[in-house]
Amino acid sequence: MSRLWMLLSALLYAMPVLADRYRNCGEDWNTAAPSRIVALNQHAADLVLALGAGPALVGVAYLDDTDAGQRPSEYFGVPVIARQYPASEVLYAQQPDLVIGGFATAFGDGVTSRSGLARNGVGSYLLESACNGHSLDYFAHVRNDLLTLGRLLHKQPQARQLSEAMDADLASARALAGAGKSLSVFYLDSEVKGLDSEGRRGFVTALLASVGARNVFADINLYRVTVNRETLLASDPDVILLADAEWSPARRKRYLLSHDPVLSQLRAVRENRMIDIPFTHLLPTFNSGRVALELARQLNALKKNK
Repeated sequence: MSRLWMLLSALLYAMPVLADRYRNCGEDWNTAAPSRIVALNQHAADLVLALGAGPALVGVAYLDDTDAGQRPSEYFGVPVIARQYPASEVLYAQQPDLVIGGFATAFGDGVTSRSGLARNGVGSYLLESACNGHSLDYFAHVRNDLLTLGRLLHKQPQARQLSEAMDADLASARALAGAGKSLSVFYLDSEVKGLDSEGRRGFVTALLASVGARNVFADINLYRVTVNRETLLASDPDVILLADAEWSPARRKRYLLSHDPVLSQLRAVRENRMIDIPFTHLLPTFNSGRVALELARQLNALKKNK
């Protein structure tokens, strides 16, 4: 603990006075112009990199996608400081002036909470889609993140371009989806502790709606949903969407679906109407428009072959 306080003291001595004011998660915050950023989730790091602020990114943690997880020491040249969330000593050792999280769980208690970081002269930002009580307009949250972080990182032109590109891709995805009967889709997030999926409050519901498809469990007013085999069999979705994550690879999900005596009876499994997609592509971020467009193309191809 004494080592941590030494790090905090050194950090406080070197830190400029917090200056820029911004609104995040319904609260007002302050930070200096960031020059040392730590991203505590892969999709948060991807957003910083997409904005062109990579040189200021001094550490990333918690890589979710399978390809990313196979590069344990660096992520696009940025040091990976922890496999999951870093200990407080590891975080403060990077001497960050801004810490960005993609999930609320990125910020712990005490000195790693957002208020704890602020007390120690470190700014923080939580992606709006992870804020407590957020609305279900996920694409608006992405625009908000781009607007706020673009201003904080002095990357407003890049932020504007990313926002416009997302909206253009969403428009193309809607046009490609066209009219007609929408495909029903079951999203399998993880099979580790049951068939974990998302209900109406999850981003996947909004993503599927943007491409003219529907989440088979969108009528459940929850974010996380765990279903049993019989319930899924009764819903008999047209397509199954498989998250490809480091902690739950798509190949393992495919094996379960094809070898389980109940799940193997699903029409989507029998006809191999399953789509693998990197886990971070199923989170609201700057490339969600591009993800929607690619998903629309794949669903359109399956619809034609139905």
